[in-house]
Order: sequence, then structure tokens, then C-alpha cells
Amino acid sequence: MITKPTTKFALVDTQGVVVDGATEIDVTNDVGSWKELEIEQCREDTTGVISEVSFPITFHFAAKELLEKLFETNGFYAEALFRIYKRADFSDDYTLVREMRLDFSTYKADRNGVEIESINDDLSEYISSRKSTKYDIKVSEIADSKKWRYERMRLLDNGSWSIPSWDEDPDQDANTITVLEGDVATLLMNVNAVEMTPGGYENIFQTQEHSDADGRGEYNDLAPFFFQSAEAGKLYGPFTVTINTKICASCKTTVMDYMAHLRCVLLWKSVGTGYEVIKEWTPDESSYSVISSEWRCAWNIDWTSDGDYEVAEGQGHPAFPGIYLNAGDCLAFAVLNKNNIDHPIAGYRSSARFWAATEPEPKVTLSFFGKNLNEFTNIGVIDPQQLLQKFIDLMTEQDSAHRTYTGEIDWGELYPAQVRICAAESLRGFQEAVLHGQFSDFVDWMHALGYEYGIVRNHILFKPREQYFLKETTALELSGDEVADLYIEAADDYAYTNVKIGYDKQDYESVNGRAEANGTFEYTTGFLRREEKTLELISPYRADSIGIELLCREADNKSKSTDDSADNDIFFVALDGDGSSYATYKAQQITDKDTGVSMFNALFNPYYLVQANKSLLGITTTRLRFAGTDMNRNASIGSENIYRDVEIATSDQLFRPVTYSFATGNFKDLPSPENWNGLVKFTFDGTRRAGFIRKILKNYSLESETDWQLWAFQ
Repeated sequence: MITKPTTKFALVDTQGVVVDGATEIDVTNDVGSWKELEIEQCREDTTGVISEVSFPITFHFAAKELLEKLFETNGFYAEALFRIYKRADFSDDYTLVREMRLDFSTYKADRNGVEIESINDDLSEYISSRKSTKYDIKVSEIADSKKWRYERMRLLDNGSWSIPSWDEDPDQDANTITVLEGDVATLLMNVNAVEMTPGGYENIFQTQEHSDADGRGEYNDLAPFFFQSAEAGKLYGPFTVTINTKICASCKTTVMDYMAHLRCVLLWKSVGTGYEVIKEWTPDESSYSVISSEWRCAWNIDWTSDGDYEVAEGQGHPAFPGIYLNAGDCLAFAVLNKNNIDHPIAGYRSSARFWAATEPEPKVTLSFFGKNLNEFTNIGVIDPQQLLQKFIDLMTEQDSAHRTYTGEIDWGELYPAQVRICAAESLRGFQEAVLHGQFSDFVDWMHALGYEYGIVRNHILFKPREQYFLKETTALELSGDEVADLYIEAADDYAYTNVKIGYDKQDYESVNGRAEANGTFEYTTGFLRREEKTLELISPYRADSIGIELLCREADNKSKSTDDSADNDIFFVALDGDGSSYATYKAQQITDKDTGVSMFNALFNPYYLVQANKSLLGITTTRLRFAGTDMNRNASIGSENIYRDVEIATSDQLFRPVTYSFATGNFKDLPSPENWNGLVKFTFDGTRRAGFIRKILKNYSLESETDWQLWAFQ
């Protein structure tokens, strides 16, 4: 009786170049380096367990001749399958253990044999070779049937003005004005940068010219202003005015009391009326002095209208502090000589000279919450699962109507909103918007959100990280006599000294950008080592609401014909959507404490990304110490302090930063895909231990030990 070999190898010419594609050729005696044929089950960091095979194989004799003919005919486009069969003890029947495609791009041949590597035909191979390929995807091909009915953000419209100063050099032209008793004069104020809501109300920010009144104490004939509210439409207040300057005055008088009647004033007028004083400043008492027979005084003004009841009284709304403007109202900044022209203190009608000092830099600003006339914009969005499947279709070059390779996302309960993706070109209103992306960025984005993927043959599944580390599932039980040579080592992979989490810093061409809080947060772990080691959980996809609004404003400005540095960016948003369209999720919002700007996407603030990644971060530390951020440092989400340390319970820890390495006999099979994310439990020297698979190497063709590496759980 002839005993069959325990292992059988076969080749299949799938292209039918030499033999029929359905014919299997037995090459059991033609495989030279079968000792290297190992099956690997492993994780990439904290992904699910993935099975891989990619080892060089050497073929001789008939197998060598077959592969040579295939390569001669089709080069590295040649195709062949390599199959491994295993015969059970006391049986003549073979069972297929593994089928692998041969990679002819690794083909090497000499007179003795052909060496070639095997690769899987499953999805993981396509991902490995094409994950960094950038694809241009038409949004219309994968867009959700529902659009995002985006309620436009109300950002600050703002402008600034500078007041020409004089350094009191008598040889230089003096930027001074002379004001007679009872007279008022507006100061020259040059308008600088202005930012207004596109498509909003046409408020006027302009240079305020110098102008005198008629000297009779009436302001009706004063025409200049630095700001005029829109003549039509509903306006919103309050308007915030800040003045930061030092104004100086001098007068050739012998009476100090003359200087006490000089004023700096903020003027306001409504349509059809003259200016009224709503705020005035008296000279600083400590500033009085006499220089070259002239009395001098000064005003050190550092003022904001917010919370000011004096201007409220002047405008007739004493219960509401600050400045409110109706349609067509004007504001002007001026100086006033209140000395009585009918009873001159100096004995004759005198005048005072005013000028702005060089320090601090004389500056006036005005800001208010603008409002777009189009309160809503409909924007095309993408279900992330549709984008995932599109990437798979492109990487595998499969027909979407007849799919072999599929993708899925199980969102779990990490976020109480629907997550949707938006291309920058969609925000800019492009008619045929294109998303520019690569699969590796998609993976990094999901990783930052707290998700991992697992691949079983032709299917990839993303789900919350903890669901790939199943503490209640047993993958395999190993008794004490099945385990040899246990080594316990610290897992340096997770010995992080600090953590960066969030998004790359954005530079906006808008002062509103200072309000954005969704940037990078940095933490320290409390662990010290010789060299810094940083865990980076930085999402390639953006979640900054200011960036979204500013791109929409480019569409309002009809600037779609010009390139923008953000055109290739990908955004994502938290949405509600039970009806025919999506609405912005606003159960939680980010508020800038300095400006009052409210922002969406609070769920994706780095503070909450930390909460979603506690299981990963808990491997290293039980407490993250907040260090800083590269964006807004003065924002809040409700009453939540987002700039604080974060405690992580030991129970949240994914696994301990320890590895178990040991060996088992070849007879012990590997865990099945249904259970391989569970715990491998084993006993060594009478001690019971358990861990999650990190890596397993098994050679089905050789009666050798199987090597195991586990992340320690207990």
C-alpha cells in the first residue's frame, strides 16, 4: 500500500495559455521552498484580525516549465493559482487549505527553477497595493438622495480704521485739526480691511473725512461718517465698536479750566436727523501740563461699546446696553470744544488743536453679526458607506452592477447624529463637483473617529474599535501542555509620551477664523522616556464649520471660476435627517466666548474625539493632561470645559501594553474568522492568561511549531 503525502500542491493556468483553465496540475513534487509557505493572521495596530499570505515559492521541473511559458506569453500580466491541500490522518481525501494567486511581477528564473511570490485574491491585497492612489470621483455618482439644507452661519462682519497720527515733530506735516469754541470736528479715519457677509445687507464702511461744523454747537451740517447701516432690510444688534487711541490737545490759554471743557465724542444720527452725542470722554486729569506757554491734555481711550449703558441712554434704549442701529443710521468719531462762545473763558474766542499720538497705534473697529439674505443653502452630501464602496470599486476595478468586493460601516453608538461627507467643490457650488480622495485617508479619518476595520476575504467592515476586541468571546483555548517558551515583553508600540488629536491647523483669510475650535489638541500622558513618542490621531477630513461657511461664501461671491487652496479638501458634518432633507445637528454647539460666534460639528471637537478613543488611549495612560491647541483657546460646548484633563478608567483600556509570545505544535489549528477577534486563553506554568491576537504564523506544509503573539488582557 502506497501512502499519500500529507500535503499536496497544485497549479491552475487560469488564462488557459498552456492547459485548459479548468484543469488542475499536480505539482507536489515540483515545489522546492515549500518550507516558507506560512499563513499569517495579524492586526495592523488595532484593526481587526486579517489573514495574509505573501511568501516566495520556488518551483522546479514541470511546474517551472509551465510558469516560464506563462511569463513568456503575458509577462507580469500572466495569471496562475497555487493551491495547498492537506490530508487528514487515516484518510485518503485531501481538503483545500489555501488558494493563492501568483504575483508575476515578482517572477525570477534561472536554469534551476522559478521563484515567485504568492498573494491573496481577497480585498486586503487590493487595498495594500492601491490604498494611496488618488481618485477623482464625481459627487453626483455617490451623492445621498437627500441634500443638506444648510442654515447659514452668522459670522462677524467687521471693519477697521486707522487715525493718522503726529509725533509732534515741528518739521513734519502735522495731522492736527483746530476746533473753535462751541465747534465740533470729525477726525480723519482711513478705512482698512473690511469683511462683510456676501449677499448680505449693503452696510457702508468708509473713510471718515475731516469736517468742521458751523461753530454754533449744532451737528446737523456734519456729513462725514465712518459707518452707515444698510438703508433696507432688518438689522441685528448690538454693533460692537472699539476705540483704542491716545488723543492729545493743546491751547494757548492761561486758564486750565479751558482744557476741562474739551471732549472726544462718538456721534450717532438717524435718517433725517442731525448727529447726537451718545458717548463722550473727558481729558485724563493726570495729563494736564504746560509746554511752551500752551496748556496740554490727553485722552487715553481703550473702549468697547459692549455693555455700555451710556450709549444705550443716548440712543433711547437704556435697558439694552450697547449700540443698536436702524436702517440708514450713521456713526462718526469727533472732537468737541464745549467752551461757551457767549462767555469765553479766555476773554476772546479761542480754539484748541487736536491730534492722535503715535502710541498706541490709533485704531477703531466695528463688528456685528451679519446675515445672508439666503438663509439656507442646499448642499450635496455623501453617505460615508457609499464613498467606501466607491473606493473599493475603483481599487478592484469591479463593475458596480456585479460586485465581488464590498464594504460596510457599523456606526455603533459613538455619535448621536448621522455622519455625512461633503466635497469642497460642493460647498463652492460647482455644477459638477468632484471629490478628490484616497482610501488611506478614509481609513485615517475613521481611525481618528474611533473606528477600525476588519477584512474577511472580500468584505471590509468598519466598526467601533472595541468591537474588534471581544472580551466575552473565546477565540481558542490552549492547555498547559500545548504551550511552550512563553516570553512576556513590554509593548513599546504604546509607550507614548504625548498625544495629538483632531485636525490640521487651518489659516483663514477672515478674522472669524479665530473662533474655530476644531483644530489640534495636544495632551501629555504622564509617561517619561528617553525620547519623545507621539500618538497622532489627526483626521485628514475637516470638521471646521468656519471653513465650510467661508467656502459657501465663495459660491455667494461667484468665485467658482478661480482655484482655491481648499478645492481638494474633504469635510464631514453631523446631521439630523428624518424628512426630505438633512438639517445641521445642533443639540450641541461650540461657542466662542470672545465673539459669541456659534459653530456646529461640536460632536467632532477634539475633546469628544478623545472620548471616542478612550479604549486606545487607555492602553498608555489613565489620565491625559491637556497641553494646548493651535486654534481657539476660549470656546465651550454648553457648560463643558473642553480644555481640561481627561480621566480614563482602567475598564476602558483595550488591552494592557504587554505582549505574550509563545509556540504551539503544528497540530493546533488557527482560530476561525468568526472568533479570531476574541480572547486566546492559555495556561503556562500553572498560570492562566489571556490575550488578543497580535500575530500568528503557521506553516501548513511543514510539521513545525506555530508562533503566537498576543496583546495581554489578563
